[in-house]
Parts: sequence; C-alpha cells; structure tokens
Amino acid sequence: MAALILPTGLPAIAMLRREGIAVVEGESPVPFAEGVQPLTIALVNIMPDKPTTEVQFGRLLAGADRPVRVVLVLPDGYVPQTADPRHVERFYRRWSEIDRYELDGIVITGAPVEHLAFSAVRYWTGMSAIFNWVSEARLPAMHVCWAAMAALWHDHGVPKQDLGEKRFGVYPHVPLNFRSPVLRGVPLPLDMPVSRWAEVRLSDLPIDGSVRPLALAPVSGLGLAEDPERRAIYLLNHPEYDADTLDREYARDRARGIRVARPDPARTAARSWEPTGRGLFRNWLTELGRLDLRDRPLGMLELLLRIQAQGGASRGSASRGGASMGGASMGGAALACPETRH
Repeated sequence: MAALILPTGLPAIAMLRREGIAVVEGESPVPFAEGVQPLTIALVNIMPDKPTTEVQFGRLLAGADRPVRVVLVLPDGYVPQTADPRHVERFYRRWSEIDRYELDGIVITGAPVEHLAFSAVRYWTGMSAIFNWVSEARLPAMHVCWAAMAALWHDHGVPKQDLGEKRFGVYPHVPLNFRSPVLRGVPLPLDMPVSRWAEVRLSDLPIDGSVRPLALAPVSGLGLAEDPERRAIYLLNHPEYDADTLDREYARDRARGIRVARPDPARTAARSWEPTGRGLFRNWLTELGRLDLRDRPLGMLELLLRIQAQGGASRGSASRGGASMGGASMGGAALACPETRH
C-alpha cells in the first residue's frame, strides 16, 4: 500500500493513520521509487457527510501501487446544506478553479437526490460541466451510485427508474464480464451495500454495446458497468461504506417513518463488501498508472513538452506504461474473478 497525499490538516488524516494507512500532508516530500510519480485523483464529494466520505474513499484510494494525491472538489453551483462551511472553505476547490490537466482520474460520489429528475437537481449545470469535460478529455472516471446514474443519463441517455421503495441492504453480485480489468482478481461473491430509490435497468443500456454490464444481483439489479471508450466506470452501489453505515441509515429512515428492511447483521458486522471495494479501486488505479501519456487529456502536446524539458529524452522514458483500459485476456483464479493479462 502506497502513501495517500491529502490536504494539510484534513480531519480524515488522523483516522486513516490509525488504520495503518500512510498519509502525507500537503506538499510534503513523498517517498516513492525513482521514476514513479503519484497519481492525482479528483474526489468530487457531493455526499452530505463530507468528513466521513473523505475517510471512506481515502481507504480505497490508498490501495494503489503508487502514491495517490487527492484533490477535493465541488461542482460549481453546489451549496452544501449540512457540511461545516469552514471545512468546505479550507479543504475544497470548485471544479472551475482546479487544473484539470494535472488529473489522472476522477471519482464522483453519490448524493441523496435520486428521487429528483436530473434537471431538478440544483447543481445539475455544474455536474454537467464536469461530465462534459471528463467525457471529452476521456479522463478515467469512477462514478458512484447517483453519479453513475447521472453520468449514464448525461453521456448515453440511459434513464433511471424509480423503485417506489428503498432498495437497501448488502447484496452479492454475479460478475458478467471477466475480461474487464476492473474485475481482475476481485474475490467472489461481489458483495456491495445498496442504498437507493432508483435503478438502472439492463434493458435500458445502449443497444450498440458502448456500455458493458459487469456485475448484477438477482434482487438489486445492475451494480457495475463500464464504457471502455470513455474510460468510465459506473458503480451503482456503495462499497466504500463503513461497517455501521447501513445501520445508521436504517435508524435514520425509521425515525423519519420510512419503511425499510433491516440489513443483515452478519454481513454488516463482517463488512463483507470490503474485498470488493478494495479490489475494484485497486484495479482501477492500476489501469490509470498504465496509461501512456498519449492516452491522457493533453496527449501528444504534454508528451512533447516533457521530452523538451528533459533535453530530448526518449519517448519511452517519458511514458507512463503501455496498456490502456481496453485489452485483456482471460486467465483464472479460484473463488475470484479471473486474472486478466495484458
């Protein structure tokens, strides 16, 4: 596990360090092997409890084989309703304020707005600006829960379907495409917490095959999909959740008079979804590290500038690996998604 680079003073740092995760603050020197640069990941955090979400995704982003620098981002036009404004002001930047060309990838969290039409979400214009840029730049993206539904609608016109009741609990998913690098070696079953009022149906995915379903649960439906051309992952559930998150949501909903089924205590206590979350994010980050400079947003321009800065260094020394998100062949692993080889 490599170091995680977080903004200086972020409260999540203490919790992550207590869990044994190496965290570097701000611009402190980062120990890494010669020639291995940190990945820079934007975390667009639109969850209500921002500090908890920072810890949850920090755990998953710490699973890379190289340091990961996290840039905390909010969409333009987004006004936090419950977050401490001092926390937001100190640690977050607006999408329009960041240097997008420094990014290697982006994670966009869910938000409790799936009951609304996308156009009715107050910050939809800001989200659309992010989706537009990410899609046009082919920036590798991990869209989570509502963000996955929103990105599928924005990029492909895939509708979300209201469920009428909350789908809630921990559900084992069946992998549908072993060739996808994001599933490589992830142990089975693919347990994932589900907490949403809407779903994306297989029958609504584009008929041209541009969006590939990757994991499905008999009860909770589609849980994971990808668009290899856009380098987009659509993760419709919550493998980042803590062991007590579902229990806290259950108590909150019951207090509000919302009828939901109690989650299985055995699954929540064991946090059976942890291997799924760690595996998915580890694989995604590994693929980011393998992208050649020519496959990143600035492409050949960035490559030429680096060569010039290095006094004519070879393209190979400026490259960041040779494989993109596409090609993989099938191997095998017991009780895990088969390993794919590039």
